[in-house]
Amino acid sequence: MGRKWRRLPLLLLVVGVAGCATIPSGPSVLVLPGPGKTLDQFKADDIFCRQWAAQEVARTAAGEISGAVMQWRYDMPYQQCMFAKGHRVPVAPALNAIPPPPPQPPPATAPAPPPAGTVPAPPPNAP
Repeated sequence: MGRKWRRLPLLLLVVGVAGCATIPSGPSVLVLPGPGKTLDQFKADDIFCRQWAAQEVARTAAGEISGAVMQWRYDMPYQQCMFAKGHRVPVAPALNAIPPPPPQPPPATAPAPPPAGTVPAPPPNAP
């Protein structure tokens, strides 16, 4: 009976590490079919990109403990793959907004005409 209990810490360690390093089951980001892409093309690309993202996470995620980091490491290659296949990947408005053009300079104005009924003064060095 004492032998069973000696293996318990090892079993808990294996279960704990396996629970921390699980690969996400799918993306947590939105990807839309690209222009001219059929639903069948989208589904096929989705399956391919899910598999590729899972391989990327499995290759680089050794020792990660955070589920959020694992999900991010899955989502990034998934989005890149889907974008490369011609699908639309929405981004935050602040990241893709075109800055407004600089303000236009004020229009050049001519000097105001003298009031009606006055004679303009001659230039200073006039003969």
